[in-house]
Amino acid sequence: MSVAAYSSCSIAMVILNKLVIDTHKFNYLFALLFFQALSALLLVVVLKFLGFVDYPNLERKLILRWLPLTGLFVGMLASSMLGLKTMSISVTLLIKNFALIFIAVGDNLLYGHYLDKWVLFSFFLMIFGSIIGAQQDPWVTAWGLFWNFTNVFCTTGYQLYMKGVLNDVQGLGRWGPVYFNNLLAVPPLLLPTLIDMPAWSHHLVSIEMGTLHLWLSLMMLVGAVMTMASFWCMRMTSPTTYSVVGALNKVPLAILSMYIFEQYPSNLGALGIACALGGGLLYTIVNVKVNAKDKLREQRDRHEKEDIEAGGQSTQPSSIISSSSPATVRT
Repeated sequence: MSVAAYSSCSIAMVILNKLVIDTHKFNYLFALLFFQALSALLLVVVLKFLGFVDYPNLERKLILRWLPLTGLFVGMLASSMLGLKTMSISVTLLIKNFALIFIAVGDNLLYGHYLDKWVLFSFFLMIFGSIIGAQQDPWVTAWGLFWNFTNVFCTTGYQLYMKGVLNDVQGLGRWGPVYFNNLLAVPPLLLPTLIDMPAWSHHLVSIEMGTLHLWLSLMMLVGAVMTMASFWCMRMTSPTTYSVVGALNKVPLAILSMYIFEQYPSNLGALGIACALGGGLLYTIVNVKVNAKDKLREQRDRHEKEDIEAGGQSTQPSSIISSSSPATVRT
């Protein structure tokens, strides 16, 4: 149930964003970002008040450290919306796979995370499939490519910087970053939202109550619920399941977007899309296995260190002698 809720919300959010921005031409980016951030912020505050979640208060010394993350967070949301405005969702998903590659390479350079041969092979599939899929897609535009690659760089910077902050700052939990990002994003988004208020409010009032109002309401609702669904999924499943679900979401999302927006790829383009999405899924599975091995290694090293500190190393020679003594008797 939790997997279905998280998967449905993440797919619906992308579809709703494109419906509002592309189909209905509601081009008021700051207002959309402001109300999405505000709805997510109100949700986590209410959940903490009710005792369902917990996170620390934002301290002054952490604000300056967290501001770059908030800037990258807003950049991710804004560039994602602008990229959807002029590009098909299927090609947008292909380009976003490059963020996985850049994050993995940055993780290797900054934190020493190992890249094995299967990870490199998944990179090849993602790059090769993305090139074929984008070349065959008639909805690719220069601005669309610009905003989607801007999203890739913002996502890469956000993930790598976030890892550094989480290594230095303890006790944030899963909800701390959600609370901090949206809390710090709301004030700077408020001013441009108020400046554009006459325009976007007139846009909403001038048209009859219909599908646009419905999509906007659903966008705010789903944006807030997706935060809760994400937490629910992480709590009820393993990290492996959560990661694989995120990768598998791209398949039904690509298919649904083709049908809803009538943006069907050519046969060669469909092959490229399948190749790139398959590469992303392969990377997720391999990365999950590598992380599991790293955790086991860390646990083993920690237990060995605890044994040494407790004087357990003195039992090591006797165990070796006892295990080798039967062989000595047989000879």
